[in-house]
Amino acid sequence: MAESLRRLTLTEQAETAVRDMIASYRFTPGKRINVERLAKDLGVSRTPIWLALKNLENEGLVTHVPNQGIHMARLTLQMAHDLYVVRGQLEGLAGRFSADNIDKRTLSRLESLLKKQRPIVENRDVIKYSESDLEFHGLLYSSCGNWLLKELLENIKARSRPFVCDLASILSGLYQDHVELVEALKTRDAAGAERIMRRHNARVRRQIRKVQKEEAN
Repeated sequence: MAESLRRLTLTEQAETAVRDMIASYRFTPGKRINVERLAKDLGVSRTPIWLALKNLENEGLVTHVPNQGIHMARLTLQMAHDLYVVRGQLEGLAGRFSADNIDKRTLSRLESLLKKQRPIVENRDVIKYSESDLEFHGLLYSSCGNWLLKELLENIKARSRPFVCDLASILSGLYQDHVELVEALKTRDAAGAERIMRRHNARVRRQIRKVQKEEAN
């Protein structure tokens, strides 16, 4: 008889719920998280919420400010640039490896996401694009065939969520990269997929630098 699946504890359920909220931009980076309201919304006591937030603090997603409570973490532009430098190298590998390992079902899901992303990009809806982008990149990571690379990229993806930078002006370029990536994956063009992912990442880094310069003036 198959072994029964372990039920998630209240803390694990709360942590999953808060992660989903972070992914959907429920919390503004840098803003205080109201623990009592969060516990009420999730229908649990404050204890599992505090334990869940402690786990997220260890990952850098939230921060505890003495006498002020728990706040959503916020990456500085320099921190975000540093993160994307590393992310770009790893995503290049993910693109190369995925060209050899991706299956038809995942390719179909990526193409479906492209159809959803097009009107989002046309409307310059950065928040909805970011949500779709997380799913798109997650599918790429899952297809790379290397457990450690996938784990590293998932961790970096999670750490990038408190990132605030105006990407509206480059959405069309980012979307076009996605389109070309899917074509490269379909034709098993490993070198092309790696090149596209590195270019994709470089777009974001250039935008970060641009915003840094604007804020410095």
